[in-house]
Amino acid sequence: MKHKLHLIKYALFLFLLFALETKADNLSEKRLADSLRAIVNTQTIPDSLESTFERIRKQRKKLGEDYILLLKQYAERAQSTGYAKGEMKAYDFIGLQYRYNENYKEAYEYHNKSLALAIRERDSTQMFYNYNNLGQVFRKQDVTDLAIDYFHKALAISDAIGNLKSSSYSMNALGTTLILQKDYERAISYFQQSSDIARQRNDMRTLAYNYGSIGEIFLIKEQNDSAMHYFHASRDLLAETGSDEGMGVAEHLIGRAYLANGEYDKAKVRFEQALIFHQKSDDLRYQSYCNCYLGEIAIAQKDYPTALHHLDLAISQAQKVSSLKNLMIAYSNYAEIHKKQNRWEEAYAAMHKSHIYKDSIINEANNKTIQALEIRFETQKKEQHIELLTTENELKNQRLRAGIVLLAVLLLIIVMILYILQIRRKQALLIQNDLQQKVLRSQMNPHFIFNVLGSIQNYIMGNDIKNAANYLSRFASLTRSTLEYSASESIALSDEIRMLSNYMELEKMRKPEKFDFEIITDDELEVDFIQIPPMVIQPFIENAIKHGFNNIDYPGHLTIRIMGKNQWIEFIIEDNGKGITANPATGHRSMAMQIFEERRKLIQQKHKKEFTFELINLRDLNSPVSGVKIIINIPVLDI
Repeated sequence: MKHKLHLIKYALFLFLLFALETKADNLSEKRLADSLRAIVNTQTIPDSLESTFERIRKQRKKLGEDYILLLKQYAERAQSTGYAKGEMKAYDFIGLQYRYNENYKEAYEYHNKSLALAIRERDSTQMFYNYNNLGQVFRKQDVTDLAIDYFHKALAISDAIGNLKSSSYSMNALGTTLILQKDYERAISYFQQSSDIARQRNDMRTLAYNYGSIGEIFLIKEQNDSAMHYFHASRDLLAETGSDEGMGVAEHLIGRAYLANGEYDKAKVRFEQALIFHQKSDDLRYQSYCNCYLGEIAIAQKDYPTALHHLDLAISQAQKVSSLKNLMIAYSNYAEIHKKQNRWEEAYAAMHKSHIYKDSIINEANNKTIQALEIRFETQKKEQHIELLTTENELKNQRLRAGIVLLAVLLLIIVMILYILQIRRKQALLIQNDLQQKVLRSQMNPHFIFNVLGSIQNYIMGNDIKNAANYLSRFASLTRSTLEYSASESIALSDEIRMLSNYMELEKMRKPEKFDFEIITDDELEVDFIQIPPMVIQPFIENAIKHGFNNIDYPGHLTIRIMGKNQWIEFIIEDNGKGITANPATGHRSMAMQIFEERRKLIQQKHKKEFTFELINLRDLNSPVSGVKIIINIPVLDI
């Protein structure tokens, strides 16, 4: 008695524990769904929406019924933000889930929604998925002619875009559908074509599925040895891929082949092995299948307790996934056990249940057929409507064609006249730009020369003949380079660096104790081959020397850094002078700076490239030193 009480208490404890775990799981699923729902409502950027979609897909098993609701909410969000790719993917996966739930009407509707968007967006990949999925909707309802039509459309797209993986998939789907039509030779042909592509791509999984399907054809045709050969080949390939689900199906098929040969012990081993794989992948439908077959084997071996055990499991599993076929088979096997044991009432009751499920299967099949016919009717109606609209449009086009041709000729003449005028206007503008650039350069050259001549004058007045001669020699070299490049539109970066170095050497000779300088060039720059506008940087160096280092009581230092940035050369000119003491926007602007600004705008206009300039007063950055930093991004010219 005490022992029984202990057992009852233990059973109650397990029941409460299970109830608490179930409640916790339900709360966890609700929290997950609410969390994802809140995330979807905040998404506005395509990249964020895409990552959120992947999160929803990964959590689909945990979400349960909320999965489809979340996908619908996601589709609405993608639509409101204009993210068509996300919207069409969501519709396609909603259709996929409805198909798994055997709700084919809704599946058809959502796959079609996705297809309409894919056609609008000209997304060939998505169109392929849609056609394939629509084909599967009709294949599952045994409307094979429509299924084949959609699979052929999918195959045409994959062939057109050269996607071998997709072509192989479509051929496999066509072969599977042709099995339903009992057109076994064509089915094998498609499986073989799919296999050729799979071998070429080293796609062992698809090759394994093709072998399994070919084996099923031989099993139907009662060529069990050939079936066994393909089933074993399929299993060996799936073992390499590590797919529990695929291995379960492969072992299952081998078991069926052994069962067809009457080799019960071998069949039993295979079904038990298949059952382990199906349990790993949590596939109750196939677990129910395996238990039905194991029950059938046990009946053949007259091991009725074992048979009842497997059939009880089969019924429990079949009820959870609403598998009417497995329920019909299980109760039919129950009836067989009772008959062999002369329990006629139990046999009759079991057979009665089997017939009830058989009638349910027939009714369900009829409902599916009616539903499929309705969908087919709607599809044909849409296609006929499109054809009628096309015919009407063609008639309208024929009436308007003469007028359109005349109008097109007139428009062509007008466009040609405008095009010629536009070319002339552009040519005039380019000539004008060239003239303006030459004028600006002629303005800049005297400005530069006058400053240098002033420096030479200082040496002469100081009676420093040696330095004056040296300075004059450098000046002559610089003047020669200036005259050479003043009429040029571009200059090699190496020549520009040489001119700048020469200029700073001249200024340093004039004020030997005032400042020093350094030019730092990126080692990866090919300075001899890069062309830039000439004499753009010199005015800023001039300002740094003449104004930044004016009246300072410490050694000045000028640094020029030159770096490559894709289609630009970046010059960074930095000095440690006294910096800018007045607002440059309201203060005096030198002629050189005005000329620079005009040249910058003209170069941008002509070459359609950005030419940026930034001036930073280092004191404004709370720098420990004063000075000015200038960043100029000069476009590389395509000469």
